[in-house]
Amino acid sequence: MDLTTFLHQRRPDWRKLEQVLARVEGSGLAALDDDEAVEFGRLYRRAASDLNQAQTFPSGDATVQYLNDLVARCYLVIYARTKADPWAVLRHLFWGFPAVFRRYLGQVLLSTALVAAGAVFGFLVAYFDPPSRSFLLPEDMPTIQPDQANMELQTSGEFAGFSAFLLTHNISVTLVAFAVGIALGVGSAWLMFYNGIMLGALQGLAFATGVLPHGVLEIPAMILGGAAGFVLAQGVIQVKPWPRMEELARRGREALLLVSGCFPLLIVAGILEAGVARAPEWFLASGVKLAVAGVFAVVFFAYTLLLGWGKGALPAERAA
Repeated sequence: MDLTTFLHQRRPDWRKLEQVLARVEGSGLAALDDDEAVEFGRLYRRAASDLNQAQTFPSGDATVQYLNDLVARCYLVIYARTKADPWAVLRHLFWGFPAVFRRYLGQVLLSTALVAAGAVFGFLVAYFDPPSRSFLLPEDMPTIQPDQANMELQTSGEFAGFSAFLLTHNISVTLVAFAVGIALGVGSAWLMFYNGIMLGALQGLAFATGVLPHGVLEIPAMILGGAAGFVLAQGVIQVKPWPRMEELARRGREALLLVSGCFPLLIVAGILEAGVARAPEWFLASGVKLAVAGVFAVVFFAYTLLLGWGKGALPAERAA
């Protein structure tokens, strides 16, 4: 092969490599998704091989210099030390997480459907057979009367105990639902359905005003835990060209990104619980509490559906 043929055959791949480098030199390898990263590695290895071959041509000094610079740039990108980015967490919180949420919207909807199905089942059972509520709810759950007439009889301690139980319960369910997703998602599915049953069995205005102000964020956090479990299960079930353990590791990282959004939700939910749900009726009326719940529900949907579009989304979290 002469130099002219060599350049004609190999130049297209060099141009592709230059285009990829133009993206990663400013943003790092995080600018590439999995398929692009594999292609970048292939192009880099090919360019290094081409550099060795170019050195065999007597008149190929310019080509050697070009390829030497190209390979050196790739080397610096691959092996450069990663600088700490203090804004990475905020970028993920306000821009990256909504993109992750929408990427796995199917898993989120599946988790939501299981919770909703459990809630309908629990509501119907408790409505037509009230004594059965004691079998649907955990034995250690503090009780709250569901009818409005008894709301005035509820003490702040009872509401506090009930709200604290629900908060700690949802935190544990969120983390467990994520972890048990490794078992093909069966455990995550059951936890979503069972907790839906529990929510459906909690009927009445007392539940609405005592739980919804913070429940509008706690419940989505629990659902996200289940969705992250389904993402993890997908890494076990779905096999791509690379080995199963690599796919599981990749899906595990994605599941962690998804479940990471639960913690800000739970923090804000705790603030709402202390400042709104536990407030006495004379301080915050039931209508105000329900209005607060509605506002935060709208904010949550706007946050997950409107933010994180376009080039501002974290490159490492693009479609899998």
